[in-house]
Amino acid sequence: MKNIYVLLVGESTSQFGNNLFDIAIMWYLYRLTDNSTTIGLISGTFNALVVLNVLTGYLADRFPKTKVMMTIDGLQAVLMGVATYLYYGFAVNIWTLVGVAFIAKILGTVFDPAENALIPQIVPADQLQRVNSMNQGVKVCAQLVGMLAGGSLVAFVSLADFVLINGLTFLVSLGCIVIVHKRVGHAEQVSVEQVQTRDWYAGLAYVYHNPMLRTLILLAVIVNMVIGPVLGLNIIWTRGTLHASAVVYSLAQALFIIGVVAGSILINFVKTTFKTKLLLALTTMTVAVTFMVLTRSIGTTLIAMMVIGMAGGFVNVSLFTLIQLKTPGELLGRVNGAMMSCTNISMPIGIALGGVITRYVGIATVFIIGSAITLVALLAMSRVTLNEA
Repeated sequence: MKNIYVLLVGESTSQFGNNLFDIAIMWYLYRLTDNSTTIGLISGTFNALVVLNVLTGYLADRFPKTKVMMTIDGLQAVLMGVATYLYYGFAVNIWTLVGVAFIAKILGTVFDPAENALIPQIVPADQLQRVNSMNQGVKVCAQLVGMLAGGSLVAFVSLADFVLINGLTFLVSLGCIVIVHKRVGHAEQVSVEQVQTRDWYAGLAYVYHNPMLRTLILLAVIVNMVIGPVLGLNIIWTRGTLHASAVVYSLAQALFIIGVVAGSILINFVKTTFKTKLLLALTTMTVAVTFMVLTRSIGTTLIAMMVIGMAGGFVNVSLFTLIQLKTPGELLGRVNGAMMSCTNISMPIGIALGGVITRYVGIATVFIIGSAITLVALLAMSRVTLNEA
């Protein structure tokens, strides 16, 4: 477990820096363009890069995972160093801004599949759920702290300073991974040499031919598409329906994140099957969204957002753990990449669809539709047999 703690220190540090960087990039992008269409297109392009996980998961299977992670952190640190030089030299324009962010996002798509595939190699099977819950909780906490710090400092600190801080956090992460590599590098090399197929699409093929994994990833896609509008369009609900302030909106978003952390912790105390945990999470999510729409009050909205976050935490930890347990080690990077591509792209799609539908039927109806879809997924899930042995 010592390796995991070292890994989490590096992960939380780089997550904090990434969130500072993301907030600074969007803030300066708005200052440079003052154009919502341009910002939307750029933000959408950044989000769409997650589909590259289908390809980058291949690197996690083809090469030792810690080496992949060290390479990415090193390249990120160099990139941030170059960007710091450019931005201190007052070369802050839309091309240098978007160019640096675009390269950073592409590099980021390589890191996560490698990390998720590394965890089962250094953690006993009976500890996977606990470690996945710790990993998710640490990531979300780092994101929350980074978001709050970035929002507080962005009006007073230069873009170059934000980028410099982000580069330093990558160096901390790199140091932590070097420590882990020294301890598990030989075992990783043996694992890589045992890889039987080197096709980049082998992960997709394995998911397609495995009914359980196919069902789990489809479930995750549905949940993300449903939860997407609740998160992405919550500003419409808060301002348009509740007529509440920006403080309420910010509090609702923060409570969702707190809920994810709480769910990541509580799942370790629920002693039942993964299927039951997934059904419990889906039921809770459906009830929370429905209750929020029916009551239409600030208090119940805040409670519902936290509960939805808890349910999301349950779903994420359960899915990652099941996939790690049921996927052969030599395919884990590519299967993780396939899952991350499908699930991460589904949330912005859900937000986009929800935004279009809201224009015609209203935000409350969109939320109810999402709740109904979750209920259908719940019923379908109850009929699926998961081989958890």
